[in-house]
Amino acid sequence: MRYRRIVLAIALVIGATVRAAAFAPDGCEQQRKQYPEKWNDTSAERKLFICESQQGRYIVKVGTIDTAGRTLMSLVPFSRTNKGEITETDQDVLRIWLDREQIARLRDGKYMATIVRKEESCWIRGNMDGDIIFLMDNAHPKEDNPGAAGVFYNKAPRFSAIGGSYVSCEPVK
Repeated sequence: MRYRRIVLAIALVIGATVRAAAFAPDGCEQQRKQYPEKWNDTSAERKLFICESQQGRYIVKVGTIDTAGRTLMSLVPFSRTNKGEITETDQDVLRIWLDREQIARLRDGKYMATIVRKEESCWIRGNMDGDIIFLMDNAHPKEDNPGAAGVFYNKAPRFSAIGGSYVSCEPVK
């Protein structure tokens, strides 16, 4: 019995040590290297949507496709001049790699949600402190049959959000 307790204690210590060592000391740097060196430079990316609200304005852009088939998506803050012209801020860009299904849904304006990273983000064991949720649903489905759908006939709202704020996203023309 005593031998079992000693073995269990050793196993617990080893298990705790292995788990703690699972995140490499340079893990944050490794994550950062997956993204462009010049974080805020989105000049080579293609604009897909303009998202605006009273809380903020972002251009949704897509860029590089990596060897795994993922596409880089960026949310680029911008402002408007008095004439309505867009000026990108070139700072505080939010980014994430999207898989093929996500990018197809994004391009089509269908329901898509993800978390976007700030440049200094370091996701350790699921900690996404300070990062932002991006949700977009620009789909315009055919109307339901009011007789079959009941009182909630086409009443489910479709909207987009960045963080905790509603935004209206329109395709770039």
